[in-house]
Formats: sequence, C-alpha cells, structure tokens
Amino acid sequence: MYLPHASVDRALSLVADLTGLTDEAGLLDALLPGLADLIGCDFITYTEVVEGSPPMVRYIDHPRGTLTPEVCDGFLRHFHQHPVAAYHRITGDGRALRMSDFLTTAQFHKLALYQECYRPRPAEHILAVGLSLGGGPVGAFALNRASGEFTEADRELLDLLRGPLGRCRARLRARQGAPAGAGKLTSREAQVLEQVALGRTNAAIGRSINCSPRTVSKHLENIYKKLSVANRAAAVAHTRLGVTRPL
Repeated sequence: MYLPHASVDRALSLVADLTGLTDEAGLLDALLPGLADLIGCDFITYTEVVEGSPPMVRYIDHPRGTLTPEVCDGFLRHFHQHPVAAYHRITGDGRALRMSDFLTTAQFHKLALYQECYRPRPAEHILAVGLSLGGGPVGAFALNRASGEFTEADRELLDLLRGPLGRCRARLRARQGAPAGAGKLTSREAQVLEQVALGRTNAAIGRSINCSPRTVSKHLENIYKKLSVANRAAAVAHTRLGVTRPL
C-alpha cells in the first residue's frame, strides 16, 4: 500500500527526535504521545512481558491515568485472552495487528477482557505492534479507539517504525543496563512498589501481601533510599512502568 509522503515524513521526524534521548524511560515517555499523535487514537499503552517463572507483565499509559486500578487488575487477570498479545509473544513476530484480525466484534464483546478492560474506557478498536530487541518482541504499543477501525495505512506506518524504534531501544538499554533501581529492590520491596503504583494505601498493601502497615512503611523507607527518591510518586515515576504482576 502507498503511504502518503506526509505520513512517512512525520514518522521519520518522530524517530529523529529520539536520537538525543539518554535512557529507555525517556524513550517510552516520548513514544507514547508521539505514536498517539502520528496514528491517531484515544489512548495508547505500552505493555512488556518479562519472561521468568512466573512471567510478569508491566505497562504504562498515555494519557496517564487512563488505566484505573480496576482496569489494570482486570487486564492482568485476563491477559491470556488477548489474541494479539498472544500472537506476538508466542511467535516472536511483532508485526502490527488489529484485534479484528483475530476476532469479530461479537466475539470480542463476549470476552471478560472486553467487559472489564475495554468496555469501561471505551475501546472498540485496538492496533498493537511489537517492539523487538533482537530476540522477538519484548513489549508492544497498543493504540485504542472508541470508534473508527485502524486502516491498512495505520498498520503499515507502525510496521515502518518497528525496526528503527527497536534499534533505538536496544541502544539505550545497552547503554543504561538494567532500569535504574530495578536490580536493587528485594522481591518484597518490588511487590510493595507495584501496589503503590496502583494507588493503594499502606493498609491495603499490608492486607494484600500479608504484613502490617508499619512493615509496609519500612519497606517504603528502604525503597526510597535505594532509588534515591523522597516519596511514593517519585518512586513510581522512577520505575516508569507502573504495574508488575504474574501472568
């Protein structure tokens, strides 16, 4: 399909604007609004599967706050129902794909994934592209619209960007190493930070991980010291990826 020169120029400008970035977090912060503006959508998310035992999923959104704690929890419970995410993860092929490439509207609406996560926002049309670091996609950008299906031109424009964005991300990750602070936290501290990212109180976190609010406060003190931050918001911002949970 022929892509308009103006669209290609805008895509190349987006990539060019990323060359001065010095860390992976800055890349994601720039890409979410950049891709949303380039393709056109109501909101966009970045989701990353972290392989392990068990595998984990992390994500951020734009505009920030689009994903409520309830939607986040539902997405994590029903992530296995997402056909595009499953295709990207299983095949290692991160090509841009629409939800409608796998499911009819009626089939999509029957999913608990739709009822709990997409219907409330609302989002009827999803286009997702995998971002690769050379060993298959490790993350995906998902563009969401309440109305108006994504076109073949939208799909091709995202596919055009896959290679340059993946190389840019790999370069930044190699330069930076592990995300700041990620390797410093204990597994329990990571659990606490995940709950903080969901906006939960110390009491709620304590109930969730079976400890007292005072113990949660102690964990937070340790987290602040390790990440060199002063409060909850700064700790969450420091990690950038707002939620981590087993799949």
